[in-house]
Amino acid sequence: MTQAGIRHDTETVPGTVAPPPELADWLAAVAQSRNRQAFARLFQWFAPRVKRYLQRQGADPDLAEDLAQETLIQVWRKADQYDPAKAAPSAWVFTVARNLRIDRLRRQRLYEVELTDEADTEDEHGNGHQRTLERLDAGRLTALVGALPAEQVQVIRLAYFEGLSHAEVGKALDVPLGTVKSRLRLALAKLRTAMG
Repeated sequence: MTQAGIRHDTETVPGTVAPPPELADWLAAVAQSRNRQAFARLFQWFAPRVKRYLQRQGADPDLAEDLAQETLIQVWRKADQYDPAKAAPSAWVFTVARNLRIDRLRRQRLYEVELTDEADTEDEHGNGHQRTLERLDAGRLTALVGALPAEQVQVIRLAYFEGLSHAEVGKALDVPLGTVKSRLRLALAKLRTAMG
């Protein structure tokens, strides 16, 4: 196993192709001089493997393709942040992919959570969900979250931005599960009212 418990093609697994020993050199060439030929080799090696990894993590093929491309774009942009003393090239690239997938899931979750009763009722007649989503203004929502009491901001951050379950939030904050749910309900009610 490697960094963050992710299994990579760098390991000796029957039926897998060993990674080329030049991976670290290619990554260094991208980091130092934005070498396009080295990046093309990295892309050719990692793109299909990252896509397969993301599909094994539950992403559909289109999403896996998008995230694989985003991963390689991040590799291009942040190659200078790679530290060979901390991780093998594959471990670093697959960690970038895993983090992008988690970020995408968190963003989706934020938009899917807590539709109002009004929206649920309107959906039976059409367009309620769409109208609710249209009212969502990310910048305004961020400001409103920041204006909540600190204990409500904590549970919102842990539950929706860090993806923890309610029980995990309770453990992290050392409060009962009922308190977590109560704080979330209060925070979401305030946000819903403020968003109109």
